[in-house]
Amino acid sequence: MAAVTLLDTPPPPDRVVARIGLIADTHMPDRLPDLPDAIGVAFRDVDLILHAGDVGELRALDALSEIAPVVAVHGNDDTVESQRELPYQQLVSAGGLRLLLTHAHYPDRADELAARQDDSWPPKLARRAEMARRADAQIIVFGHTHVPMTVPWGEALLVNPGAVAPGSHFARQLIASVARLTVRADGAVCVEHIDLAKPHATFAPQVDLAAGFLAGIEQVQASIIAADMKPLVQGVANLFRPGGLGREDADTVRDVLRRLAYRCWTGERDLITRAEMESALRHDLPADLWRRTMTIIGIS
Repeated sequence: MAAVTLLDTPPPPDRVVARIGLIADTHMPDRLPDLPDAIGVAFRDVDLILHAGDVGELRALDALSEIAPVVAVHGNDDTVESQRELPYQQLVSAGGLRLLLTHAHYPDRADELAARQDDSWPPKLARRAEMARRADAQIIVFGHTHVPMTVPWGEALLVNPGAVAPGSHFARQLIASVARLTVRADGAVCVEHIDLAKPHATFAPQVDLAAGFLAGIEQVQASIIAADMKPLVQGVANLFRPGGLGREDADTVRDVLRRLAYRCWTGERDLITRAEMESALRHDLPADLWRRTMTIIGIS
């Protein structure tokens, strides 16, 4: 596999053989009620759209298909339907290039949680480059981290378009972004990242690979939890892990948290406080589920 040539600017129209829209982490409607109209602006002339997982409901792909045909994979935080119907990865050929499309999470939850203990970028990026090498793909398009980047790594070009929705119900997406991949006739490519708040312009992601993942995510995502909520975050996460609540009960609790988060995402409130969360859970959950939820969170 020969490394692909990365261009600073898009080639002239008469030299273009493919324009591809790249998108990931829409989480619709769990964390995004509908796709922003700005996506249509950003992808106004693309030939194909690649969705790198955490789609949410499959109707998100139907909406994107009104712009251009869509190829998609599932993510680790997808709906049951999307995980059932969409593959883990997909090889796409365009303009003579092979692109590997994947969310890039670990299929095994224990492996995923273990990988999150390491904040450094090199192991994460090396794994993605190895996935591309195994498929003999010059480019790997992935999601999952929510951090937009275009990084040559070995002979592979690693591209994350960024996220459209936040990574949890306790965060706000500061920069909702997508990307455009333009392929020149000779196989050279240009990747343009687009902030959906300014869909007619492009931006260059400033990712300090030496600073680690947490430093990168802080550039594009911010917490919406008040200081008194922070000690409870791990307990809340345990609700949705093995040994926590069953799926149906977990979905019921997630609905409560979603309603709290939407108040922040829409600007009604700045932060979620402990008192607000406790009150909402007590008011909206059946008594038995409320007691079990409080026990797992660690609230007596």
